[in-house]
Amino acid sequence: MIPPISIVIVNYNRERYLGDAIASVLQQTHANFELLIWDDGSTDQSLTIAQTICSTRIAEFRLVAAAIRG
Repeated sequence: MIPPISIVIVNYNRERYLGDAIASVLQQTHANFELLIWDDGSTDQSLTIAQTICSTRIAEFRLVAAAIRG
């Protein structure tokens, strides 16, 4: 079943802020949601940060790593 709420974080080379953005999602009181992180070709550690935090703490999580599209 698809969760009723989808939260989308768009990212490009923002490893400094990505952990805080994900932490903000985790602090929400509503538990039935999915988190989608769309990464637009980051060259920093953003993907690693997202995978490390989300793979163990969020049941419905998708990371989309795309080529730079602007």
